[in-house]
Amino acid sequence: MKRVVLVSLGLVLVAGYVGCLPADDGGVVNTGKGGSNGGSGPAGTTGQGGDTSGAAGTMGAGGDTSGDAGTTGIGGSVAGTTGAGGSAAGTTGAGGSAAGTTGAAGRGGTTGAGGSAAGTTGTAGRGGTTGAGGSAAGTTGTAGRGGTTGTAGATGTAGRGGTTGSAGSGVDPMAAAEPLNGMMLTGPCMQNTEVNVCATVAGACPDQNNSDIALRGVKTTDKTITMGGTAGVTYTAVLHVQGVVESKNYTGGTDQNSATSLSSPNMDGWRNGGTPGTNNAYNVYMLRVTNPGSTAHTDYFLNSLDPPGVENHTTYGINYMTPASGNLAFTFQGGASIRVVAADSNCSMIKNCGPSPTGCSAPIIISGVESVTMTKNASFNFTTAYNGQWVSVAVKSVTQN
Repeated sequence: MKRVVLVSLGLVLVAGYVGCLPADDGGVVNTGKGGSNGGSGPAGTTGQGGDTSGAAGTMGAGGDTSGDAGTTGIGGSVAGTTGAGGSAAGTTGAGGSAAGTTGAAGRGGTTGAGGSAAGTTGTAGRGGTTGAGGSAAGTTGTAGRGGTTGTAGATGTAGRGGTTGSAGSGVDPMAAAEPLNGMMLTGPCMQNTEVNVCATVAGACPDQNNSDIALRGVKTTDKTITMGGTAGVTYTAVLHVQGVVESKNYTGGTDQNSATSLSSPNMDGWRNGGTPGTNNAYNVYMLRVTNPGSTAHTDYFLNSLDPPGVENHTTYGINYMTPASGNLAFTFQGGASIRVVAADSNCSMIKNCGPSPTGCSAPIIISGVESVTMTKNASFNFTTAYNGQWVSVAVKSVTQN
């Protein structure tokens, strides 16, 4: 009953005020009915705006507490334009001389057409009516049930097919040989014994009777590394071997340079298989490969220089590549164990003196040493003649067989 009285009083006030205003040049007035008992009543129709200033519309009566907003009146002389739902909530001044504040939109009222002076945009709702102010605009009723603008939904995560496919299941072949990449074998002189000969151990020479000839004497380098890769998969690596060594003769196996005459500092000492000769005690440089689950091993020798090299008091520069295929290629299985050995059977080796077997006037310096070798052996001075012998192994490429 309160609402009926309030609505009637509003209509009387608005009617009196309309009579004093200039005629609306084109506006058509449709007065909406107020909602009953704060419920969501039928929506009022939208009042059309005048060319300049429409007659003030009736004010929607607010609910007792939060009823649905009343119908939108036609804009008054300074009618506030109600923005169609904006993203930011503002108060809509429904254009009277003093615009009332707009409640948040309810579910179903129509929006009043704007007059000449625009009010601030109301919050976008699902459809509540904005009450238009009269001569002294009443406060617009609070919006009904629905009114608040929903917050933006969270961005969805990528669907199943959006991500980039991961790499295949295999292991990068180069990574499989990385433990060997840049490896060095060194044999430093401990003390000079002749012009071009030095001792490689202080005291008695050990291990003279080892049945494994390749491991007799002092091991100036003896490291065991485990290769990477996939178990059961065979890999072939191309190695770049560089260094300064004495020549050693081997029996059996296959020598890479047997048909090629090369000269120092680019001698080729690569040999697959065989055993060190026992007619002399020159040093052995070797990579011994044992594949997982096997008791057998394959030896690759690095200083098989005879011929054209000879076993005497001469050192040679070596600088060569191993083959990428065939029976001379360096192969291993994923997870193989590689023993890297420099062994001096009589603990006495040739100094880095160069090509003369009687003097020591031309020590060898290898140029163009692989960058990975220098990086991994930063304490070794590659720019000066080393007092002893050394070999480096750099991995140039790896293929999976």
